[in-house]
Amino acid sequence: MRPPAGEEGTRGGRWIWHILGLLALAGWLAGVRVADHALVDPDEPRSAIVARLMVERGDWLVPHLPVAFQHDYPQDPVEGDLFAYWDKPPLFFWLAALAMRVLGPTALAVRLPSAAGHVATVLLVYACGRFLWDRRAGLAAGIVAAATPLLMVMAHVARMETLLTALMTAMLLAVLRLLHDRPGSWRWVAVLYVSAGLAVLTKGPAAVVLPAAAVGVTFLLRGRWGDLRRLRPLAGLGIVLLISAPWFIYMHVRYPAGGEGGGLGFSRVFFVSQHLLRATTDDSGHYGHLPGYLLGILLLGFLPWTILLPGACLRLCREGWRERRQRPAVVLLLAWAAVVVAAFSLSTTQLPHYVMPAAPALAILVGAYLADRTAPGQRDRLFGVGLWVMVVSGAVTIVGLVASLKVMGLWHSRYLAVIALMVGILAAGVVSLRRGRRQVCMGLMVAWLVVAATFAFSADPFDIYGSLSTHRAASILTKHLGPGDRVMAYPRPSYSLVWFLWPREVPFPTAPGGPPLTPSLDVLVDELNQPRRTFVVLFKHAALDRLRQEVRWPITVLVEKRRHTVIVTEPPGAEVPHES
Repeated sequence: MRPPAGEEGTRGGRWIWHILGLLALAGWLAGVRVADHALVDPDEPRSAIVARLMVERGDWLVPHLPVAFQHDYPQDPVEGDLFAYWDKPPLFFWLAALAMRVLGPTALAVRLPSAAGHVATVLLVYACGRFLWDRRAGLAAGIVAAATPLLMVMAHVARMETLLTALMTAMLLAVLRLLHDRPGSWRWVAVLYVSAGLAVLTKGPAAVVLPAAAVGVTFLLRGRWGDLRRLRPLAGLGIVLLISAPWFIYMHVRYPAGGEGGGLGFSRVFFVSQHLLRATTDDSGHYGHLPGYLLGILLLGFLPWTILLPGACLRLCREGWRERRQRPAVVLLLAWAAVVVAAFSLSTTQLPHYVMPAAPALAILVGAYLADRTAPGQRDRLFGVGLWVMVVSGAVTIVGLVASLKVMGLWHSRYLAVIALMVGILAAGVVSLRRGRRQVCMGLMVAWLVVAATFAFSADPFDIYGSLSTHRAASILTKHLGPGDRVMAYPRPSYSLVWFLWPREVPFPTAPGGPPLTPSLDVLVDELNQPRRTFVVLFKHAALDRLRQEVRWPITVLVEKRRHTVIVTEPPGAEVPHES
């Protein structure tokens, strides 16, 4: 390891330029297409609807959703045309709603907390690397975090995981400072537990259980339990409860077990059903992943830095283990990543974004390794091999991208300029490697990642925004709907359709007297046989064949995507839009 913690890392230098550079890099990678209107189902428009209802209804304490989606959350109580959404705590929705108060009900507003969370994570990773080693290590770690695919992708998604990752990284920085700095630093105690309290309001109790477990593993391995006093856990518990407990108490009192419309009650549903049972049973439906699934997701999502991870561990872990009693940084970083992966791997609910909080810890390790191995005069055969593998992997990625787009019929000649630029950067990387200029090669690989990410987000070559959002469908409906027309969805509307057509209601066909909120294709057929234009957004393509057979009017297909189709009936004399 390089200088002792806190020595070179706290001296002056050009740190302000590092901060500005990382702000520009992370801001660019998080900001490309972040304002795109096409919110992707189901997570983004669901978050947007919750935040919008907070602003429009004025109830900022209880997240709500339209009752049309109550089938997704059958235990949550119905309140008129809405139901109380108990699945997540409110902090992310509060931030998105505040952004909507300023920017209006836009996609940018609902994605802004995630984009800002990514930028904050990068700066916090920089602060960790700079404190533990030096400013070069901090800069390298920040660049790694900014250009990690898993973190970049989630920075564009209106979910709470990026915000949670930023808060947990702030907790990591505070623990590192408290364990390495002078004891009794209340400033870092406040940072640690304020971040923990906000994290609980973002994701629930797991946001503090996992960091606590990582710290426990670290103390177990280093054997200096007396240092636990530096973290002031009792005072910290009070801070966490002061920040997070009022909202949970309010929800418990407002929705008691057995109360009117409350069913099992908020506390039972949130803490038992949404957390305990979701982790131990198959109730959520996210079950059946192979062993090592989340570890594989982390390693794939951390590419290309995963290639350098073995070298970083070999270089830093041996010395870190020897110095674990005095300087437990490396042990804590590895324990932090391992606990996150292991805890969710033991859960029956395993979603890819669960491993996000592990990535910053790995970015700090890889950043220190990069700064050390690219210093003048350093020669490391394993690091050189890693750089060659990164260059070759970039070339394989280009070939695979072009081949996939051609096979799927999505290739456009306008992509040639970007592909040529990416190939040129890789060629320059090969030249710099052959000349032994590893630092130049590393810079070129970062540039290649920036170009590739910018292309992926801006061009959307695989049509993610088009296929997983109803923005195009809603635009056509908004353009062509007349006074006597009707719009419906089958079997139910998607979150994005409700968002884009707001405040128009989007009913779905239900049989009178049947089970509540149960779709009926027979009722849809009856509706389409009425002598009026009826627009329908189908989320089951198989239904179209039956509709063509049983509906007496001709049917025109306006939009056909992988996950939805828009049709309209053609009664005599009706003006029918052109197919698209």
